[in-house]
Amino acid sequence: MVSVRNGGSSYRGGSRSPLWIAYLPQIVMLFLVATTCFYSGVLLGMKMNVTPSEQSRSTTLSVDEVEAEVLRRLKLQQKEDNTKIEAGSNKEKDTRKKSDDHERRFPKTISKIAYGSALVGKNEFIQQFDYGIPKPPSKRSHEKDPGKDDVLLLYGSQKSLPDDNTGIVHTNDGPTSEIPHMSASDATKNCAVLNVIYTDTHGGEDQCMAIVGNYESYHIQRWLRFDGTNVDKSIPLHAVGRGVQSNGQNKFQAPSDRYALQNQALLEIYFNQLEETLATLTPIAASCAGDDNTVIVMVCNTGQSDLLINFFCSADARGFGDVVRKKLLIFATDEGVLEIAKGLGVNVFYDEKIFETMPEEEAKRYGDRAFTQMMYAKIVTVQLINRMGYDVLFQDVDLVWYQNPLPFFHDTESPAHDFDILFQDDGARSLRYAPYSANTGFYYVRNNDKTKFLFRSLLFLGDMVLSMTSHQQALAALLDEHSSLTGLRVKTLPGIEFPGGYHYHRKKEIDFMRDIATGKHIPYLLHMSWTTNKSNKLLFFQQMGLWYTNEACESGGAVNLAKESTGTSLQQKCCSAEPLISCHYRDKPSIQSCHGQGKNIDANGKPFWK
Repeated sequence: MVSVRNGGSSYRGGSRSPLWIAYLPQIVMLFLVATTCFYSGVLLGMKMNVTPSEQSRSTTLSVDEVEAEVLRRLKLQQKEDNTKIEAGSNKEKDTRKKSDDHERRFPKTISKIAYGSALVGKNEFIQQFDYGIPKPPSKRSHEKDPGKDDVLLLYGSQKSLPDDNTGIVHTNDGPTSEIPHMSASDATKNCAVLNVIYTDTHGGEDQCMAIVGNYESYHIQRWLRFDGTNVDKSIPLHAVGRGVQSNGQNKFQAPSDRYALQNQALLEIYFNQLEETLATLTPIAASCAGDDNTVIVMVCNTGQSDLLINFFCSADARGFGDVVRKKLLIFATDEGVLEIAKGLGVNVFYDEKIFETMPEEEAKRYGDRAFTQMMYAKIVTVQLINRMGYDVLFQDVDLVWYQNPLPFFHDTESPAHDFDILFQDDGARSLRYAPYSANTGFYYVRNNDKTKFLFRSLLFLGDMVLSMTSHQQALAALLDEHSSLTGLRVKTLPGIEFPGGYHYHRKKEIDFMRDIATGKHIPYLLHMSWTTNKSNKLLFFQQMGLWYTNEACESGGAVNLAKESTGTSLQQKCCSAEPLISCHYRDKPSIQSCHGQGKNIDANGKPFWK
């Protein structure tokens, strides 16, 4: 039994019809009213939005027309909604392009080392960011270097990217999928830090490069398929030192105990004599330094004395005699050179205790015992003058000045003035001289804490110098290390202004050497490096019109003449006012044609003059 109570009345019964049937008339009436109101609202909206042209139409529409109009309005609304959705989607897509979710040129997994990329012309880049490292020696600063003409820049974050108006660098949705090419200024505008890597494929060898985002290193880690003796492509890659070449030769083997003991003995002499040496050397160096605080340093033994005399005589004949007499300090490693220097009226230092082990004869070839010992003497002499607080222009005896080079190094407006140490370009591009290819036969050292630290370090690397038979290789390694470690600014000088044996002997430089021979181009000097021995150096100087030493003073003959001379009489006996020209090899550069007067020295050599 169901009981329903409402307002005090009650109804009792055993069964009844469903409740909604009782309200069916009211439901039908409510639906009709709602439908009428809906269509009335649509008609009212249509009348309010009717265009003038539609006002002429009848104000009464059929039901079919109303339904058609409703559908039309619904489609318009849907189209507007789709447009808004699409606009929102594009906005979201643009936002993603500026976030970590856009379609990158490089994947997100390397976004902290390669967020984007750009290309810059190498010549422009090197000019703006001059780290002192030379181009290939046969390439002038403006010339192209096929396959290496551009620099690839990788950006490590969104903040480092160039401005938007310079080109798209981090996505593939630009005008093309190619990496954009920019100016050096635009490409690096937002780089707070710029790490530069120099690399080469060494003639196209199958070399790979891996950039690893990790704890930062300022050295290249080298891996080679090397078994300890030979390179074998069938074996796994092994970690090796940077001196291991692709042919398996190791140019940077650690010195043995034998060389360490030899260096220890040399250092004992150095430190035992240091106080006495400085006492004697200080007034001489101060006299040479003068107002510009620069000392020209040369080291010589009797075997090389004719080359020393030729430098002095050529400088005097070319108008630089006063500069050389005042600024040059000769470190004589034997008494013969001491007498010659006195006879020429040049500043000289000699200490028998320091140089007692030095040879008197010239080196017969590069790297022999006499050569190696003289290399060590060249380290000590520069270190001593640098230690005293002076700038040093060091040069070997086998060169001739065309111009006085000191103004070049003293020019405060020159970009070269920003560098701590500047070297002639050796021309070699082997691993052991990388990356500066510094020729240690001509270089300028500015006095500061960085260069003092460099030469102190080199002094203690005597075992490396002795084992490698030259200080050039040891110094090359230190230059790379110190430029990274202390910010030492190292610069390799342009070969076109400071040419050497590379230019003299290489066929690629024939036109350049002809310009020098004819006076069309006047460099600062010519350094007769890359030449087997002293005998050939003399012959090459003679046919280039750069030999000013009389025959009586060659091969050590000046020593006896010096002992017999007083005042400047040795200069009168040894020096010619005009170059002593003679032809020897027709396939080598000469100031005049040597056709019919000489022979070829190189296999398949061709005449220098056509």
